[in-house]
Amino acid sequence: MARNLQFRYTVAIGAGIVIVTIILATLFFFQSKDLLSNIKTTTSSTMSIALHDEAKKRLMNLSAILSEDLANPLYNYDMLAILHLLQSVASLDDIVYVMVIDPQGVIVHDGTELLDNYGKQIEEGKILDWIKSESVPLLNNSEDVMEIVSPVYIADERLGWVRIALSKKEQSENTETLTRQLSELISESHQRERYLLFFVTGILLLLGLVLAALISNRLVSPIRTLTEYVKRVGEGAYGIELEKSRSDEIGQLIRSFNRMSKDLSITSVSRQYLNDVLNNLRDALIVVSVDKTIIMVNNAAVDMIGYDKERLVGMSYYDIIDSRDGVRVKQWLAYLMKGEEESIDARYITAESSCILVSLSGAYLDFSGGPGQIITVAQDVSEHRKNEEHIRYLAQYDGLTNLPNRQLFSDRLKHAMEQADRGEYLVALMFIDLDRFKKVNDSLGHHAGDLLLKKTAVRLKKMLRVGDTVARLGGDEFTIIAEQIKSISDGVNIANTILEIIREPFEIESRKVHIGCSIGIVFYPFSNDDIGSLIQKADMAMYQAKRSGRGQYCVYTHLLGANEDGLIQQESELMEALKAKSFHLLYQPIIDVNTGSMVGMEALLRWDNPRRGLLDPTEFLPFLENSGLIIELGDWILERACIEVLACDDSGDQPLQLNVNVSIHQFNQGDYSHRVESILTRTGFDPKRLELEITESSLIEDIELSRYVVRSLKKLGVRIAVDDFGTGYSSFSYLRDFTLDTLKLDSSFIKGLPTDNYANGICTALIKMAEIMDLNVAAEGVENSQQLEWLSQENVQQCQGYYFSEPVTLTDQETSD
Repeated sequence: MARNLQFRYTVAIGAGIVIVTIILATLFFFQSKDLLSNIKTTTSSTMSIALHDEAKKRLMNLSAILSEDLANPLYNYDMLAILHLLQSVASLDDIVYVMVIDPQGVIVHDGTELLDNYGKQIEEGKILDWIKSESVPLLNNSEDVMEIVSPVYIADERLGWVRIALSKKEQSENTETLTRQLSELISESHQRERYLLFFVTGILLLLGLVLAALISNRLVSPIRTLTEYVKRVGEGAYGIELEKSRSDEIGQLIRSFNRMSKDLSITSVSRQYLNDVLNNLRDALIVVSVDKTIIMVNNAAVDMIGYDKERLVGMSYYDIIDSRDGVRVKQWLAYLMKGEEESIDARYITAESSCILVSLSGAYLDFSGGPGQIITVAQDVSEHRKNEEHIRYLAQYDGLTNLPNRQLFSDRLKHAMEQADRGEYLVALMFIDLDRFKKVNDSLGHHAGDLLLKKTAVRLKKMLRVGDTVARLGGDEFTIIAEQIKSISDGVNIANTILEIIREPFEIESRKVHIGCSIGIVFYPFSNDDIGSLIQKADMAMYQAKRSGRGQYCVYTHLLGANEDGLIQQESELMEALKAKSFHLLYQPIIDVNTGSMVGMEALLRWDNPRRGLLDPTEFLPFLENSGLIIELGDWILERACIEVLACDDSGDQPLQLNVNVSIHQFNQGDYSHRVESILTRTGFDPKRLELEITESSLIEDIELSRYVVRSLKKLGVRIAVDDFGTGYSSFSYLRDFTLDTLKLDSSFIKGLPTDNYANGICTALIKMAEIMDLNVAAEGVENSQQLEWLSQENVQQCQGYYFSEPVTLTDQETSD
C-alpha cells in the first residue's frame, strides 16, 4: 500500500514546481530525520532506564530477602546453610556472583563449596569504607554489572554484609534490540521520504504545502504518541496498549509495542513467580511429554541428577532410570496417564553413574486440543531408608557395646530353646554382673565406665564359640547363651573362663582397672521353663553368687528357688501394705546446736509387718526401689508428712522445718519437681519449710537431669540437703554444679568423734569446705555429749540423733515438749 501511494504521488506531482517542492520536501525530510533521531534516542534511553530500574528493584528485593534468610545461619556460623542460600541465589539468571562478608570486609563465604575466597579481604576501597561507616545498602552500577552490598542484621546486631552482582548483559541486549528495530524503522522512513521527494516534485506549491502538512501529521503524531507510551512502560506501566487503527509500518510498530507491553506484564509477574516456586521446591520436578521426553526440569532435579538443564531437556525419561526399575516405571507412567495416581520407589541414575533411591509421585495433565504432559516429582529417600535400617539396628543392638539388646537376646534364646527341645544338647543361660563397676564409674567418671563396658564386651565376644550369643541387657549386666552344651561341666568351664578373663586388668585411660564378675547359670531343658522363668532363674543364681562373696558363679537349683520363697512372701506382703497404706511415719527432732531448741524434724518411714513386727526401711526399701513402687510410696510419704506436721502446728510457735528423704528413683524422674509442687499445693504446706534430703549417688546418676530437678525445686522455694555425705562419690566438684543448702555428715563419721583421729580429720575438712561454700552443716547420729561438744566447737549448726531423741510420733513429740 505504501508503494502504491508513493507511485501515485510521483505521477501526480507536476514538474512546474519542482524546485519549490524539492525545497519544501527537503525541509520536511530533515525535520522528520531529526524527529525520528530524537525518537530513537528518547526511546532507547527510556527503555534502558526502565530495564535498569527493573534490575535495580530486583537486585534490592533479592538482597533484602537473602539478608533476612542469612541472619540465623550467619549468627550460628552454619556454613552449610549459608552455602545452600548463596547457591540458591547464584543459580538465578543473570547473577554473576554472591558472597557474604564480615563487618571488616573479609569474605566469610563466596558461594562455592570449596570456599576459594574464604578469609580474603575485598579490594574495593569504596565498599570497604562504606561497610565500616554506614548501615544501609550500597548500590554500585558499572558498564557490565550492577552490584549491591546489603547489611545482615539479627535483632540490632549487624553480623555482616551480603554482596550480590547482577549482569547487565541481558539489559544491554534488550536495549540494543530495540535500538536496532527503531534504526531499521527510521531507515525505512528515510527511504520512503526520499521516494516522496521525487513524487512531490510535480505538485503545485500549494498542493505540496498541503501534502507536506498531511504527511507530517500522518507520521509524527502517532510516533509522538508511541514515544509517550514507551515512556510510561519504562516507568512500570506494563500492559497498556495503543489503538490499532493503522495497517502501515507505524501500525506494525504499534502492534509490536502492544505485544511487548503485554509480554512484559505477563513475564514480570506470572513467569517469574512460577519459576521461583518451581525452583525453590526441594523435590526434583521433571515434566515429561507423552513420548517420555523430558521437556522441563527444576533446579532440584539438576542438583539431584547432575546434568545441566540444557542436557536434561530433550533426553528420554528412561535415560535417567536404573535399568532394574525400567519396567516398573514404564507401568507407573502408564497408570498416571490413565488417571491412577500412586507412588513408587525407583532409582535415578546420576551424571556420575551412581544410583539415588527416590520416591516417585506424579500426575497427568490433559490439555484440550493438544498432547498432555506428565509431571513427576522425585523425593530423595536414600537417607530415609538408611535411617530406617539404623533404627532397626538400634531396636536390636545396644548402642554402646554393639551387642544384641534385650529384644534380640529374647529372640535368640527362644530359638536356642527350640533347638534344645529337638536335639540332645543343653543350653546354658548365664547372667553376668560386673563387680565393683559402680566404683570405677563413680571414681573415674561415666566415660571411663563406658570404655570399661566396651572392652568387657570385646573380651566376652572373643572367648565365645561360633553360634553362642553375648548380649547386654543394660547397666553392667551381660548375658550369654551357650548352645549345644554336652554337659553341665562344659557350661561351668565356660563360666570359669569368663571369671578369669574379667579378672585380668583393663587399660582405661592409661590406668589399670581391676574388676570381677558374678555369674548365675541355669541349664535348659531340665524343666518346662519358658523364657521368662529361665531368665528369672539365671538372675536369682547371679544374685546368690553376689551374696556369696562375688567373683564366682552359681548354678541354679531347686534349693536356691526355695530359699527365695521368704523374699517372695515379703514382696507379697509389701504389695498388700502398699494397697492398704499400712505404713506410718516417725519423726526425729533436728536441734539448733547454739540454742538447744528444736528447729525441725526428719520424717522416717516404718512398716508394721504382720509376721515380723516393726521393720526398718533398710529391710524393704531395696524391693520397692527395684520394682519402681518407691515412686508412689515416696509421694505418699511427702504428702502424709506435710499433712501431719500442719495438723500439729502451734500458731504461737515458730513453724518447724520438715526434712524428707528422697530415693534415687524418685529424683531421677523428670517430673519430680512437678509432683512436689502438686503435693505442696494440695496440702498448703509452705515450700520454704521443706528440706529434701538427696543422696550423693542420686545427684551424680545423671548430672544434667539433676541440675534441672534441683533448679526446679529451688524455684519453688524448697531447700536441698545432701544426705550421708562422705560415704559415696564424695567429689567436691559436683557440689559446685548445684545450688545446695545443707551438707549432712553421715553418722558413721560422727560415731568416731572425738577420739578417732580419722573421723576428726574427715569431719573437720568437710565442715571447713561447707563454710567456704556457704552451706549449712548438719550432723546425724549424735549419741553423747562429747560428740555434741566437738561439733559445737567446729561451728556445726544443726544436730540430730538418739542423744536428743529417738524417732517418735508427733503426739509423743508434743508430749515431750
